[in-house]
Amino acid sequence: MHRRAFSRVAPLRAKLLFYGCFLVALYLVWRLYDVQVLHGPVYARAALDQRTRLITIAGHRGSILDRDGAELVRSLPSESIYVDPHEVSNVRETAARLRAIVGPLAPQTLDLLHDPAAQFVYIARKVPHEEAQRVTALGLPGVGVEQEVTGRRVDTVGTLASTVIGFVGIDEEGLAGIEASYDDVLRGLFGKVLVQEDDLGRPIPLAREDVVKPPKDGLSVELALDSYLQFVAQQALAQQVARFHAADGSVVVMNPNSGEVLAMANVPDFDPNHWQRYPQRDMRDRAVMDAYEPGSTYKLVMAAAALSSGKVTLRSRFPARDEIKIGGWTIHNAEDGFMPNTGSSETLEQIVEYSHNVGAAEVGMHIGAQTFYAMERAAGFGAPTGIGLAGENPGIVPPPSQFSAPSLATMSFGQGVAVTPLALARYYCAIANGGLLMKPILVRAYVDGAGTVVRRFGPQVVRRVFSPKVAAELREFLRQVVLHGTGDPSAQIPGYATAGKTGTAQIEESGRYEPGAYIASFIGMIPYDHPRYVILVKIDRPQGSYYGSVVAAPVFVRIARAAMLRDGIPPAPVLSARR
Repeated sequence: MHRRAFSRVAPLRAKLLFYGCFLVALYLVWRLYDVQVLHGPVYARAALDQRTRLITIAGHRGSILDRDGAELVRSLPSESIYVDPHEVSNVRETAARLRAIVGPLAPQTLDLLHDPAAQFVYIARKVPHEEAQRVTALGLPGVGVEQEVTGRRVDTVGTLASTVIGFVGIDEEGLAGIEASYDDVLRGLFGKVLVQEDDLGRPIPLAREDVVKPPKDGLSVELALDSYLQFVAQQALAQQVARFHAADGSVVVMNPNSGEVLAMANVPDFDPNHWQRYPQRDMRDRAVMDAYEPGSTYKLVMAAAALSSGKVTLRSRFPARDEIKIGGWTIHNAEDGFMPNTGSSETLEQIVEYSHNVGAAEVGMHIGAQTFYAMERAAGFGAPTGIGLAGENPGIVPPPSQFSAPSLATMSFGQGVAVTPLALARYYCAIANGGLLMKPILVRAYVDGAGTVVRRFGPQVVRRVFSPKVAAELREFLRQVVLHGTGDPSAQIPGYATAGKTGTAQIEESGRYEPGAYIASFIGMIPYDHPRYVILVKIDRPQGSYYGSVVAAPVFVRIARAAMLRDGIPPAPVLSARR
């Protein structure tokens, strides 16, 4: 009886187990189908979202090159060092060991390390890879190293052309100079990449990375600067500024035929690698940003206006005297000018040669305000030069409607107007090249990562200022200045024919000329008959002497000689010019 009952129950249990397992299996199949097929894409995306992270990748910032393609500034991969204060057991010891590698820690950084609410503190940003490795090797609790999105900007030449090149911020955004003015060219475009990580944030080996948006590298900027001439200019200027205990100084070297700026030096300057350590005044590109009264170097504007208008010829003569009264003002000849034995009159050439303010005033009043102002504007004064640098000062050139009684007379010898060193150098380039005002070229090409020139900037004539005949006459004036006038003998270079003009101008402060404060300058060209270089030297507030022939001309000589020798042009006997 029991066996029969068991025989009937056992198959029933087996059937129930079978059907139970079948139902479970059916449920699992359904769930598998539901998970894998019906909702598979949803769960796959959720899983991917859990293990993937969208990261930003910066395009490489372009380099800054000199005219020979040598890198002046480049970007390198960088890393930053950080600390999680919650994981630091001994703040004093940790700070001391980090200090030995990265240098002194900022007071605010030390405060954050002791702050219980702080969770992430940067110790050093954009450090070299070797330095980051040394920190990692310490194995300090709570101390880590992360890869920066943007690179570390490295100026490979220190202070060379620093006021021209400028600097970048911590995220490689241009803040001054070429770095700022051409930031949109240099800066790379950001890209985005999906990376897969485990729950601890570690990259999953062999996992695919999906590029959502590829980064784009910036272009390199090739300058017209010649590194050798830039070095010579900076050294010569710095030594002369130090010798005369001057406040500051500027040098501009240009190719008059192309308008290329071959050197632009300023003293003081700074190191772009550590720009935070310098005051703002050291970072100024004074050759472009600071306008000044040019003094006697501006007499060549008056001379050009006189000759171009036809109102004055080389044979025209003006009274030779040491002072003149105009509108209640008395104008004297400058101390560095002198009266030659010319009789009771003098020519325009002699006025320039001996730097007579009185003669310049008389010529200016003879030709009239409109003629003089028209030449100033044609020469580009009172407007930006178009060099492409932010903060360029256009200068001050008042129109005749704003002239006071003595304005025309004083402007004729460079008082009452303001120009930048670059603008004045560009004007003298027109004298050197036969009368053409050129657009100054500081950036001459954009270059991609493969070294291919993407865009080139060639010589650009803005306008003709005066005729080749007038230009030749002005060059002869400048030659006589060096041979027999106010530039003799300091601007002469044995074996080379030079031409130029001295300038000694008072410094105006708050509408009045500051007693004992002068700007000494010299602007010249070499060789004078077919100039290859125009060189301007300006030194502010020299002590001991303030004459352009004494303070500024020696800097011109040093740069001009170096330029000619570098070009392979040895000294040769120079025949005396006419008298």
